[in-house]
Amino acid sequence: MPEINMPEINDNKIRISKNIKNLFLDPNNYRFVDNKEYKKISDEDVTDERVQLRTKNFIEGNKIEKIKDLVESFKANGFLKVDVIQAKDLGNNSYLVIEGNRRVATLKYLHDQYKRGFNIGKLDAQIFASVPFEIHDKDETDNHLIIMGLKHISGNKKWATINQAQLIYDYLKPFEKDRELYSEKELELCNSLAITKQKIRTSQRTFNLILTYKNSDFGDQFESDMYSMFEEIVKRPTIKDWLSWDDTCYKAMNDKNLERLFSWMSNYEETTEEDQELSEEERNREPIITKAFEIRELGSIIYDNHALDILEERKSIAKALQVTGVEDRNSIDKSIGLVKNNVKTIHRYTDILEDEDKNELAKIYEEIENILPKRVSLDIFGSNPTNCFQHGKVEHFTSILVNEYKLFKEFKLNNLKKINIFVGTNNCGKTTLLESIFLLCNQNDMGSLFSLTKLRSKLLKMDPNYLESSLNKHIKISGVFFKLPVSVEVKKYEDSKVEKYDDYVTSVSICGKIDDETNTTKIHTYEFNPMKREYNQIKHICSSFFSSPYMYDIEKLVIIYNRSLDVKIDEEFAYDKVIKFIQKIDPTIRRIFYTENNGEKKFLVDSTQFSESSVDLTSYGEGIFRVFELALSFASCRNGVLLIDEFETAIHYSLLKEFTKFVQELSIEFNVQVFLSTHSKECVDAFVKNDYKNEDISGYLIHNKGGIIEANNIDGEELKYLVDSINLDIRGGIINED
Repeated sequence: MPEINMPEINDNKIRISKNIKNLFLDPNNYRFVDNKEYKKISDEDVTDERVQLRTKNFIEGNKIEKIKDLVESFKANGFLKVDVIQAKDLGNNSYLVIEGNRRVATLKYLHDQYKRGFNIGKLDAQIFASVPFEIHDKDETDNHLIIMGLKHISGNKKWATINQAQLIYDYLKPFEKDRELYSEKELELCNSLAITKQKIRTSQRTFNLILTYKNSDFGDQFESDMYSMFEEIVKRPTIKDWLSWDDTCYKAMNDKNLERLFSWMSNYEETTEEDQELSEEERNREPIITKAFEIRELGSIIYDNHALDILEERKSIAKALQVTGVEDRNSIDKSIGLVKNNVKTIHRYTDILEDEDKNELAKIYEEIENILPKRVSLDIFGSNPTNCFQHGKVEHFTSILVNEYKLFKEFKLNNLKKINIFVGTNNCGKTTLLESIFLLCNQNDMGSLFSLTKLRSKLLKMDPNYLESSLNKHIKISGVFFKLPVSVEVKKYEDSKVEKYDDYVTSVSICGKIDDETNTTKIHTYEFNPMKREYNQIKHICSSFFSSPYMYDIEKLVIIYNRSLDVKIDEEFAYDKVIKFIQKIDPTIRRIFYTENNGEKKFLVDSTQFSESSVDLTSYGEGIFRVFELALSFASCRNGVLLIDEFETAIHYSLLKEFTKFVQELSIEFNVQVFLSTHSKECVDAFVKNDYKNEDISGYLIHNKGGIIEANNIDGEELKYLVDSINLDIRGGIINED
């Protein structure tokens, strides 16, 4: 197979393609630096054949168990350019993989299978001669670490916690002698990886303590699963104080107490003269503390010398706890036992309880709730929003102004059309721009603000403190929809009129305005008490849906699925139209259906490939799932707005032209205005080359110039002409056809 090498300049990185043999796996990958078989490899030895073989075995695991998911995916879908492989030039036509080691290891495995005559499914063998990747400058150490951090600390392929801590440590270590510069780099890391300063500092306290342990007499006993114990130590104020912990240098200053603590966590050999008379088994002591929760218990007795003596003498944290307030413990145990027995008795006589009895029990229940305060989780239920524009022929946004939202300030979008494509490199603000439009569509719906915050942060639940910290800036977005001025404004404030419990956190108001009608929702949040909400009515401009490839929300998928079964276009249900398109991709699929069994909700694929049973949609293939979700969403967004983050993710490039045309057809049939983000040239090309209504397309190149976000606009017809005539790449220039 001939080697293909077509350089492409993109965001100060060079994108090229090389033969798989020219790509070398990183033997110092953070994924396995805690592996006992790992040892640091020097730069000059990384291409050594034995080193590469060992690295490949680390990544593959036993019987390729660690890459089996990718092997199956590549065979089923081909090589999807979900994330660009990152590498650095080693010279002599050799490149070290910085990000994407699992994908490269998978390609190497399949290449070996291909050479031996085995089936590689839909994977095009040409990929082995032309693996696409981006080259980074040799000296960009900081950037290399940030790239890995984005994927494996704040991204969707997280490393083990200790590996994350190692990366942060390596990034900050060179700056530790200059505290001012160190603080700047710490803040830079927070902003780059979208993580809190608290997380970084907890990580570094923990990792530095682990390094101290590794350098101690017990260092050879360290296991990566001990990380949680060390993390618990640095979180316990009493233990930190007992160790005389110094947060400026992340070090325990009381060496005697530190060694004592380490001995409790380790196998320990008694070495005094009297101990020599003991048997070997009696001299060797197993670790006293082996779990994180035992560190928490230790914190409650750390200043009780008698309890610590018992701890060492009886080799048990439980025995040590017994000597601290045995009477109180016995009293508590006795009281809880009485409550349990009495509740059982009352339960037997439920049928004859009178109203007065129930009122007394309700009071007791409230008292028990006060004893066990729980942090509240912020959720909005039962808002029943009204869509102001949902009938007739709705005209959509013609312009949008992001007055203030995260990176954006006075950012204007004109010439908006049916299909609006936001193009740019990673972290230029494309997703944030989609978020701002979603907030504008949903007006004073606090639930939409919550769901957006959880989506971005990958949270299942959100507590008031997280909401308070995330809303650190004023938000205002405005625009013109159906020829009327619309706007939304979000403010965090302290309300002087609201009832202030001790656990009051903050108040938030969200004010939506459509023409001269204003609707406002206010919430007042507490750490333990329930949130208070004030509103008259919730108004949305129109129906809207936000689709992200990084968040699977079964509840939302059920909603749009049910809607697609109700809505017809030209006497055909929306669901049937979607399935017909999916059958063009995979003719074996008969249907995709929703089922619920014992509270477990699933979408299953009925396929001729699996005659005995149906397969869970989430395990069938990311491409089919993505197409299914996006296509279904048009019915639920009828006369409204659909926002799609990273449109091309999981969709094979060979399907893009046909799928983009299908999306445009659906947008017209259901009258949906689409806003989508992409950093894929193939995606842009597919839209303008699918021979379908380029006049409905508006492209925007988003770029960050010194912290100021700007956009260059090109309409669809001009974009097609430029793509055809000079091979324009809207991401930033013209591709060299040579």
